[in-house]
Amino acid sequence: MRVGLVSKWFNRGQPVVGRYLRSAVDSLGHRSFVLAKPRREKGPMGGALERTGVWDQPDVTAASSFETPLAEYVAWVEANQLDVILCDQNYQFEELAQLRARGVRVIGRFVWEHFTEEHLDPAREAYDVVYSVTRCEQERYRGWGLETPRVPWGIHPELLEVADRAEETRSGASRGELVRFVFPGGFLGHRKPAEPVIEAFSRANGDHLRLLVKAQVERTRLEKILPMVEADPRIELKLADEPWHEHLAAIAANDVSISPSRWEGLGLPLYEAVAFGMPTIANDDPPMNEVVTDGANGLLVPSHPDGTARSGIPARRPDIDAMAAAIERIAEPAILAELRSGTEDSRKRFRWQDTVDALGELVGG
Repeated sequence: MRVGLVSKWFNRGQPVVGRYLRSAVDSLGHRSFVLAKPRREKGPMGGALERTGVWDQPDVTAASSFETPLAEYVAWVEANQLDVILCDQNYQFEELAQLRARGVRVIGRFVWEHFTEEHLDPAREAYDVVYSVTRCEQERYRGWGLETPRVPWGIHPELLEVADRAEETRSGASRGELVRFVFPGGFLGHRKPAEPVIEAFSRANGDHLRLLVKAQVERTRLEKILPMVEADPRIELKLADEPWHEHLAAIAANDVSISPSRWEGLGLPLYEAVAFGMPTIANDDPPMNEVVTDGANGLLVPSHPDGTARSGIPARRPDIDAMAAAIERIAEPAILAELRSGTEDSRKRFRWQDTVDALGELVGG
C-alpha cells in the first residue's frame, strides 16, 4: 500500500509526531510519502521547513504554503499513486473532501485544545476515520457523538537509543552529586507555565539543585523570565533550536523532568522522560496524568483554573507551593532512586509496537 502523510516538517512537537508516524507506516511494510507543510508565517520560526538531519528523508515533497492549494494535493496524490492519506491537525476540510471524493482514504487526528463542535460536520465530510491518541480527547469527542478509535502513543525506538547513551553521563543523586531538573519549554507559548515553574524552583531549598530551562526561540515572555532566572544562580536558560538528537541528549542528561502544562494535546516530553528513565513532575490533569502516575514514575501536583484553551477545554495553572514541595521531595536520594526505577518499569505501558499495531488496523491493507 502507498500511504501519504501530511505533516509540518521541522524540529517541533507536531512534526515529530508526523515523522514517528511515518516510521510506523514503514514498519508495517507500506511505502510512505510525505507532503511537508511549512510552518505558518506568523509567529516564531515562520515558514520553517527542515531538510537536514533526521528531516533529510526520501520521498518528501515540500508544499508551497501551510494552507496548501488543492492542485498541490492532487498532484502529490497522483504522482505517488496514494491509497491512503494520514493527517495530524489538518483543518483543510474542503481540500481533503475533494481528495476523498477521488477515492483516497483520509485518516486523521485532532488535538482536543483546537478541535470544537463546529468542526464535527466538515471533519465527517473530509475524513473516513478520525482517531484519538489520548483518552481525554477520545472521551471529549465521544460526548459529541464522534467515535474515534484510539491509537495509544508509545515510546519511539530512537528515544531508547538516546537513553542508553545518556546513562553514561547522567549525574547521580545517590552519589551525593547535583540533582538536575529540566523544563522543556519549546516555543515558550501560552501552554507552557514557565513563570510558575521557575518561581517554584526558586522557592525550593537545596544548593545541590539545578534547573535547565530549555527553549527553542526567543519570545517576548523572556522579559518576565530573565529577571527570575538571573535572580537564582541555580537556574540556567538555554535558547537554541538544536539538531534533534542534540536536543534529546541535552534533555536526557538530567535527572528529573518538570513538565506541567496549562493544557496539552499529547505531551511528547512526558514520553521522552519515561524513555530516559527520568521521573516527571506535572500537574494532575489530563493528558499529563495519563502518562505520569503519582508515586510510581513521577509526582503529580494540584492545579487551579486558568481560563480556557481555544476549544473551550479548561486551562490549569499548577500550584506553585505544591510544585516547590515536589521538587524538594523528588530530590531526596531514596525518593529519586525509587521513582527512577518506577519510571523505567513504566516503559512497558508505552510500547511503540502497540502504536504501530493500532495504526495498522486503521490503515489496513
